[in-house]
Amino acid sequence: MGMSVPSSNELREAERQIEWVLAHPRMSPWLKDALRSAIDQDPIQIMNDLEVLRHVLSARCEASVRLYLEAPDASSSARADT
Repeated sequence: MGMSVPSSNELREAERQIEWVLAHPRMSPWLKDALRSAIDQDPIQIMNDLEVLRHVLSARCEASVRLYLEAPDASSSARADT
């Protein structure tokens, strides 16, 4: 079963969402740069790259968050010493 061909409405909606992210002041510069650089790229290559990014960045972020949550809280140990 192959990928379905997007309608012009689907493509317009996706582009509208990208424009919304690019215009939103609270979105990260990293995300905006990634979107801008992806706009003119081959969509199949982008999907492959997204999968690699998801895999490696998810693992790194999960490990970082776990390390942060397991670290002793410096402020509570400082209070216990007083």
